[in-house]
Amino acid sequence: MKNYISERSRVSLEKRGCYNFSMQIDKATPENIDAILALQTQIYRVDSPSPSAKEMLENQLKDETCDVLVAKDGAKTIATATIYYIEVAIRARPYALLEGLVVDKDARGKGAGTEIFKKCIEIAKKRNCYKMIFTSGTDRADAHKFYEKFGFKKWGLEFRKDL
Repeated sequence: MKNYISERSRVSLEKRGCYNFSMQIDKATPENIDAILALQTQIYRVDSPSPSAKEMLENQLKDETCDVLVAKDGAKTIATATIYYIEVAIRARPYALLEGLVVDKDARGKGAGTEIFKKCIEIAKKRNCYKMIFTSGTDRADAHKFYEKFGFKKWGLEFRKDL
């Protein structure tokens, strides 16, 4: 699934001086696991991955109800996102749950987040999802502005109990 960013996006980013021409977005492979886990420590507020994280991610890469994506700048993985597809019987269609979207702190502001987010939306549409949802910490105002640029709106409340 090698997907380079769109020509329109490339031109827009180039005008702003922030596009790297070697960036590409792919489905993750086992070779990407260490880089994905390293990136995820930047958003999940953990110091290090769980001892079973690699095995769990390997299983996700094989799971038909999940897509794990990576954005790469040359050989370096600079962003990742995971999409889970959850079937809803009454609609006879799934919805997409976006999880773990993160751009490396040193690569932010250069278009990788925009492009991987667009790719997630595109894939969810191709999978016939009727909506895409995700959660975001209340303290992440900049991220919320980013999501709103794509037409997402605050909807409902998240109720959570850590188990």
